[in-house]
Amino acid sequence: MSKDPILPKGVYEFLLTEEEEAGKRVVEEVIEDYREKRKFRFTPPVIVTIVVVVLSLIGLAIIYSSPVLREQFEALLAGELGTYKEQLRKAQEDKIREIERLSANKYGSVTLFYSPRDAKVTIVERKFKLDCSKSKNDDELIECLRGKVDYLAEPETKEIDNPSLHIDRSKKEIVEQIPLNDVPIQEASEDRKVVFRYEYLVTIEREGYYPRQFLFTADKERPALQDVETILWIERGPGVFIADFRGADLLPKPETAKDNYVKARKDLLCLMKDVEAKRKAGKNISDEAVSGVELEILNRYGFKTFDDWHRIDAEITKDKRFVQDLEKQLKTHTCQ
Repeated sequence: MSKDPILPKGVYEFLLTEEEEAGKRVVEEVIEDYREKRKFRFTPPVIVTIVVVVLSLIGLAIIYSSPVLREQFEALLAGELGTYKEQLRKAQEDKIREIERLSANKYGSVTLFYSPRDAKVTIVERKFKLDCSKSKNDDELIECLRGKVDYLAEPETKEIDNPSLHIDRSKKEIVEQIPLNDVPIQEASEDRKVVFRYEYLVTIEREGYYPRQFLFTADKERPALQDVETILWIERGPGVFIADFRGADLLPKPETAKDNYVKARKDLLCLMKDVEAKRKAGKNISDEAVSGVELEILNRYGFKTFDDWHRIDAEITKDKRFVQDLEKQLKTHTCQ
């Protein structure tokens, strides 16, 4: 019998014994597991993985603690980061435009006309300050600029010169009207964080008349001043405003009304004598022309329309003694 070939030692463990080849039952031996029981170790890959997980959790916590970062992150996950950035850009542009609108310079124009035309007109510019310099961002700045000025605070004031302050009433000088052109309504600093808002207090007064006051303002919610008529600026174009001022007719005090009534009656009497004389001389003078001159006379003494004249006439002529005295004056009045 030939000698068995020499095989590596480990091979014999996998070969069947003679008993196993013969199909005999072999008593099972307890087979020990010689595999080394492995213990968990912080190897470099494990450490790197833990660090990455911790940093990721910290990053997510930071992201979701900020609404802006959360929106960016969610937009990134949704694949809409480009759209999100475009929306942010547009929102920022809208904020800039809103700041420019709220702090834009505004100017107004108005023409003052009144009767009697030799009245004194005092125009006081009142300047209020809205300070938004402490705003930390555009949102806070917009909120501040939308706020109202403190009208209880003492404003800066400046009197505006006008022709009515310089007329000689002894020479019967008058002022037809007072134009106010491009007066400031709102002005802002260069950084648009300080805004100045203006209003104008106009007082029209004349001896023998009840005075009237007007406040020109652009603030619809401005609290009213006692005995002052509020007139709002109306926008007619970008930064351009006008005021719907319809004139101011001072109401004469009772004695002044009587005095003006007497003067008007004397001038009307002279007019009719002159018209009658010219018509007798053959001149053609129409009734329309006469009515026009009559209205000029009435305006001269503070009666704006014929209706005003008739109303005053009806009231004054209730005084019978006054009427009798007037008739005597008219009979002796000499026209010049």
